[in-house]
Amino acid sequence: MSASIAMSGLAPEEASGSHRSPSDVVGGRALTRADYVAADGSLRVRRADAATYDDPAPGGLYTHPVWLRTYGVRDLVIVEGQGPDAPRLLFTREGGGLLHLGRLFRLEADLVGVLGERLMAETGVPFVVFEDVDVAGPLAPGHVAFHYQNNWRLPLRDAAERMSKQLVSNTKRKARGLARENPGISVRFEASPSRAVLERIAAFGRIRIEGQGRRYGIGADELARLAAVAAEIGHATIVRKDEAILAADLICIAGGQAHFLTHGYDPGYPKSSLGMISLINSIEASAALGLTDFNLMWGDLPYKQQLGGERVPLRTLVLRRSALAFLHRGHLAALARFGWPDLKRRLKPAVSRMRAWTATLRPSAG
Repeated sequence: MSASIAMSGLAPEEASGSHRSPSDVVGGRALTRADYVAADGSLRVRRADAATYDDPAPGGLYTHPVWLRTYGVRDLVIVEGQGPDAPRLLFTREGGGLLHLGRLFRLEADLVGVLGERLMAETGVPFVVFEDVDVAGPLAPGHVAFHYQNNWRLPLRDAAERMSKQLVSNTKRKARGLARENPGISVRFEASPSRAVLERIAAFGRIRIEGQGRRYGIGADELARLAAVAAEIGHATIVRKDEAILAADLICIAGGQAHFLTHGYDPGYPKSSLGMISLINSIEASAALGLTDFNLMWGDLPYKQQLGGERVPLRTLVLRRSALAFLHRGHLAALARFGWPDLKRRLKPAVSRMRAWTATLRPSAG
């Protein structure tokens, strides 16, 4: 990539091999009805236990076998593709219905409707949930849709052209200054980061988040799960000063795409942009591996746009079998679970306007 921050002593570890798979199509186009429905209208549906499930070409992070095993998913309902370019679509039973596990998948609305209808008929469940999917096309009547977060997807084929030139220039300058002032500095992109690396990420992240008065979400149990996943499909850019870790991020690779899960950096270097140095390094290393996309994941933070990410609205769809199914306890729980963050998103602009208006009514000091 032409915008590389690589320099003597600050280069990503040499990439080897390829992470491309038949399911790379997920990042490039919407999966369609023709990908899964045969000419006679049938679906290829089977069941499996996630504890023994394997897939040589998983469609994404959340359908990768190691993720499923680590996060305790058990019984799977699997829809096989009609050709090698269509990844398997995985569902599991939850709350009395079926939950689609392919978060971040791009699906045509028509495919969503067909899958919901056929799977409800075949399994007898009253509702199906498609969580955090990128839906192409208009939804059919009766499909309840919630939108409360976005993915920021960076196509790696032209990532260097997409990145803010000022951001890259500033980051390169700070990387040079960091190396000049700290002769023992190194930056490496490494496979299978250790538990110790993730513990440093969590420690730095906790300092930053709790310092802002917020609750840090990675506790001991989640750290153990992330370590298990990272051991098999994880990579990390690690910034070290001699043996001490100053910054690191966790990237998981699945379905020909990188997924930026978490990061942390030493607050003792506030002017060095450690977080941006490690992140740009991870993006460059992912491109060198031949991956199609770098998913910056949810959270509408300005740096994601500066890095050239595309804002991809994610929707959660709840499909029910009949009007009677509306009153099913699991269906109502799903509506409440996904409806609340959607409502907060819708109310946020109004709340901001109300606060601004209230501020104008306060008497000025003096």
